[in-house]
Amino acid sequence: MAGQARSLGNLGDSLWYAGRPAQAVEYYEQGLEVCREIGDRHGEANSLIGLGNAYYSLGQYQRVIDCQQQSLEIHREIGDRNGEAASLGNLGLAYNSLGQYQRAIDFQQQSLEIRREIGDRNGEAASLGNLGLAYNSLGQYQRAIDFQQQSLEIRREIGDRNGEANSLGNLGNASYSLGQYQRTIDFFQQSLEICREIGDLSGEAISYFNLSQALAKTDEKREALQSFEKARALFEGMELLHMVEKCNEAIQALKKIF
Repeated sequence: MAGQARSLGNLGDSLWYAGRPAQAVEYYEQGLEVCREIGDRHGEANSLIGLGNAYYSLGQYQRVIDCQQQSLEIHREIGDRNGEAASLGNLGLAYNSLGQYQRAIDFQQQSLEIRREIGDRNGEAASLGNLGLAYNSLGQYQRAIDFQQQSLEIRREIGDRNGEANSLGNLGNASYSLGQYQRTIDFFQQSLEICREIGDLSGEAISYFNLSQALAKTDEKREALQSFEKARALFEGMELLHMVEKCNEAIQALKKIF
């Protein structure tokens, strides 16, 4: 049964990384059920984290909070500091998406403290990046850039290509907010290049979408349109309909200019 739970969790992870969160949910839920049946608390917490991540990709933030809160309680109960930090960070991301920015910062600070305490450099970079996201949402763009630069340095130092792409994308978002569109384009192009190199379809789609928005602010409107179309095709493949709709709206708006 334990092996079955692990297999289901691994299938969920594979589908989530492949940009198929709706299908990932099914496997995480099956894995969660098995873990609860056999009393595997650690596996239960990990299944809840996976399920929360999939719901986050689907934009279902209240469900994310429910999953991550349950996961947090279990990780604290079994003394898993690494898992506790992950759950706190994921809660911070969900609250950031719901517009509760100060609450998001509080969760990310708690996560960062634990990750520094246990020497988790990868997690530290993630927490710094997430803090940058929250400050970006608050309109404190320079502070956001400072956190993202710290995150980027660690990710390059430890060779985390996926995280490096993420930090570059976040730097692009902060630069966009400051109206520095050419700098924004540079960051998003670097992020896109890495995502394509490592086969991160979700990151590639988001990079194309973000790049399109920056290009649309310059004279490169036709390139922006092509980039939005590439993003839309990828989001369609991942069945992320809310992002497909965003692409459609942007494409229609751009077509009116031509």
